[in-house]
Amino acid sequence: MIIDFKIQEDEYGYYVVAYRNLGGVQLVFETNKTIATTLNLFEDEYKEFIHCEFGSDKVSKNQKMHFKDYEKAVACRDRLRDLIPKAIETGNLFLAQ
Repeated sequence: MIIDFKIQEDEYGYYVVAYRNLGGVQLVFETNKTIATTLNLFEDEYKEFIHCEFGSDKVSKNQKMHFKDYEKAVACRDRLRDLIPKAIETGNLFLAQ
């Protein structure tokens, strides 16, 4: 896959990050802004989508949308993975080089 998502954890809970491997280096997009840019969204749109669709905390902490429940984070990760082929097909995926 050209870009993938994984779950990480910090003191505020679980959150989803995007990553891609490029020339043997893993590029990680952790913040709301970098993930939103990758998905060709405004940051506020991304935050609202994650909160409304998956039940993340309403207010981001550390520029990340956190989940108290691991299963909700998994559902978010999986749904974001499903969006990538559609984003590629429609040209709505921005991948920095």
